[in-house]
Amino acid sequence: MANLTESYNESFLPLIQKYYSLEAIAREPWDQNAILFIPTNQQILMENGGAETFATVIYLSVLNLNFEIKRVKNVNEMSPSGRGPLLKCGKYSIGEYESIVNFSNLKGNRLLGNFLESSKKNEIKTYLLLIQKSYSDTFNYFLWKSDFAQNAIKKSFDCDYPWPLNVILYWNEYLFERKYLQLNNLWDLKRDRIISRFREVNECLNKKLSGNSYLMGKNLTEVDILLYSFMKVLTITPLFAELKASLGDLTNLNFYFNEMDQKMENILQNKLDLS
Repeated sequence: MANLTESYNESFLPLIQKYYSLEAIAREPWDQNAILFIPTNQQILMENGGAETFATVIYLSVLNLNFEIKRVKNVNEMSPSGRGPLLKCGKYSIGEYESIVNFSNLKGNRLLGNFLESSKKNEIKTYLLLIQKSYSDTFNYFLWKSDFAQNAIKKSFDCDYPWPLNVILYWNEYLFERKYLQLNNLWDLKRDRIISRFREVNECLNKKLSGNSYLMGKNLTEVDILLYSFMKVLTITPLFAELKASLGDLTNLNFYFNEMDQKMENILQNKLDLS
């Protein structure tokens, strides 16, 4: 059972405590009929290329937890946080990778790397935030300022929704993402500046991996799974080829990804069929 005196991610607790008791979550066993709702193949490009979906599937699989995958077109609307993927485990509905990790931890299902001193746990949170923001913001810039990507995104709405709902939902998403990028002073930046900022973060990660198998040292943690998942998206999404090329000389980071890929790719192929 999870030790409830431990600190959990602050973004997770207010949402989950609004609806559920932490003690009840910890006390109840994992539901063997748990369902993970993920975006459809047509929509997954909009969701960071599927990075959080990949990370969640890998995390739950590494812990040998039972779950069924269902692709739905409205996973964000289903999720309490407004973002997928969405885990339905018993009476609980938990959205987004980090919250699902914390939910799993509360039930006592955790990676070896989670049994760390408080300073390391805080470091994990810091790197989760850094990776999530850097990769997500960069991916969103490339997605919503690319004519090629826009055509693909429009087609995804055309496939999943009838007219005129497809048009309305597309423009709603476009305006939302553009406003987010504008508020974060990214929309008007030139492409090479975005790539430069992205590389700076990855240089930091490359330095962190010097002499280490994982970001926190010798043990795999949820932050490694998230970083691997974002990097996996870089390798399989032609739209991000320029970003991938910008990291070509970061030796530690590329070695790390290749080692992780040997361990994790089979999970993604078996669960999601990336071919």
